[in-house]
Amino acid sequence: MTLLNIVGDAKNVVNPAFSRFHPRLNVMYTCTEDIEENGKIIAYEIGSEGSMIEIGRVDAGGTSTCYLTLDRDEKNLLVVNYWDSTIVTIPLCTETGNFTGGVLSKYDPKGGKALIAAAKKNGMYWYLYCI
Repeated sequence: MTLLNIVGDAKNVVNPAFSRFHPRLNVMYTCTEDIEENGKIIAYEIGSEGSMIEIGRVDAGGTSTCYLTLDRDEKNLLVVNYWDSTIVTIPLCTETGNFTGGVLSKYDPKGGKALIAAAKKNGMYWYLYCI
């Protein structure tokens, strides 16, 4: 894949971590990854000449967003937030592939318990969760 053109302002697309093409529509989803702020998910329509036109943007509902996929019916985007250890669903329009709202549901295996310690040492992050 070669980026040819982004139409408009590519504002606030910091550290794009993962991209996924819609299996049926000419839409690509990209997520940003950050451990201090929630990730963003951006939907782009891919033009016939290769341009990427932003059609939507939503909050990923967690930090260090690192994986995106669609459910079988193509009605929801499934999102993994690595740092928060959460999985969220974001509803999609089945006709356009754009977002129809923000986080619809969230699975948190920690039961909502917050990160209690984090440190960066030699470029790596070390963390502990409240148990």
